[in-house]
Amino acid sequence: MLKSPVVPFVAPFLLYMLILSGEGWFPDQHYLIYPIKSLLVGAVIVGFWRVLPSLKPSAPVLSVLVGIVGVVLWVGLDPWLVKYEQPLVGRNPFLLYPAGEAWVLFGLRVLGISIVVPIMEELFWRGFLMRWLIKEDFTTVPLGTYQHLSFWVTTACFASVHGEEWALAVIVGVLYGAWFVRTKSLGNIMVAHGVTNLLLAFYCLIKNDWHFLSIIAPVHR
Repeated sequence: MLKSPVVPFVAPFLLYMLILSGEGWFPDQHYLIYPIKSLLVGAVIVGFWRVLPSLKPSAPVLSVLVGIVGVVLWVGLDPWLVKYEQPLVGRNPFLLYPAGEAWVLFGLRVLGISIVVPIMEELFWRGFLMRWLIKEDFTTVPLGTYQHLSFWVTTACFASVHGEEWALAVIVGVLYGAWFVRTKSLGNIMVAHGVTNLLLAFYCLIKNDWHFLSIIAPVHR
């Protein structure tokens, strides 16, 4: 099973979602759990690194620009597209911990959201699922191959894990997917995704609006 070509693309995502599913039981420990989650998922990615396709971006500068467009769309369209049933649980670390500890935990959160998460998600969504929907033997499908069903199902699934922000995720998911189809590079969309997440985190910090870093998993009572 561990030798299956599916595992390197899917295992990091499944581990992340497994930890996330239990995270809602400890909402006030989010900033302590997140570095552990990032470290574990990152270790799995590193463990499979040699069998993964090249993740080197072919167009890093343009990918950064795509990422900037992504965060502009996410923040700018939020008031228009998202109707929150209840306020999202935005965890401001500077209200939960002393200043020094809060900066460290925020920094670790930023590293996780801008490096580990983009690699983990893009390996699964566009490295695996988008190709697997075209052909079960997905490794024979070139990266960035466009097929209507696979593109839109992948985009819909990507959006579905973003909770009430699904409409924003559809738009940004189309942006990432189009860039992937255009460049055929997982590295490019990982850079774009990482830049979007990085700038979103700093938007939360600068604007003191933390709902974009909410806990997506249900908060258990």
